[in-house]
Amino acid sequence: MTVFGTVHAPLFHPLIAAKALVTADHIGEGRLGVNLVVGWNEGEFEMFGVAQREHDTRYDFAQEWLDAVKSAWSETNDFDVEGRFLTLSKVRAFPKPFGATRPIIMNAGSSPTGQSFALRNCDAFFTATAGSRTSLEGNARRVNEIKSKVRVFGRDIDVYTVGQVICRNSQREAEDYYQYAIIDNADWSAIERMLEMRNITPSSFSQDEYAAKRQYFAGNAIGGYPFVGTPDEVAQQLAGLSKAGLRGIAVSFVDYLGELPYFCDEVLPRLARLGVRHG
Repeated sequence: MTVFGTVHAPLFHPLIAAKALVTADHIGEGRLGVNLVVGWNEGEFEMFGVAQREHDTRYDFAQEWLDAVKSAWSETNDFDVEGRFLTLSKVRAFPKPFGATRPIIMNAGSSPTGQSFALRNCDAFFTATAGSRTSLEGNARRVNEIKSKVRVFGRDIDVYTVGQVICRNSQREAEDYYQYAIIDNADWSAIERMLEMRNITPSSFSQDEYAAKRQYFAGNAIGGYPFVGTPDEVAQQLAGLSKAGLRGIAVSFVDYLGELPYFCDEVLPRLARLGVRHG
């Protein structure tokens, strides 16, 4: 089992981050993953008193930041960093990551610049577009698109996505609960706040467009693609994504205490029998 931690590059000095991550990597005996982000939520940066850079410049900084972190993890002698954003002298960083490896690095850049950064630098790419959030075919197309683009850099990369699971004994029961929990009882004030943070408001869109975006965020944008059905149906859908090249998926549940054990007992063995997961 790998545990991922998210690090905002602009908010943490790369050497502090490198050393802290190595500590966690040793505690977990090599089971640490790093989700590297450049940030977009202005409120998070205001809390730290840090000004956001222009969009593409954020990734220029992240490149220097990540290069410095990787050097701290790999260089056995003192080294210097002289870049546009970072000037570090006689850097010493010990110990190195656990087991002569390094943590898996993931990124979820959605813009062309962010995606290019991920494909050049990372081991895993986390993606959830409007297409992949609303159809299984959209997920498969997205995996193929990423795999094709990363070959330009002479690399391969694992592709991950996000989804929400509502699994019940019958299809009707699962669909009814999805409608009840996700749509009929959606937290509309929270959804409207999320839309507002993306400059999506009733004043900037027509009534019908805004209503459609609210519905989309409730049903797909927060939890991702909805896997709704019996254990056989959910397992078949997940297996299809695996065969399309998807390496992993972050799944969420409405009631973890009740639903996660059922998922583990019923869906995971089916995935093992379908040959897409070790039993």
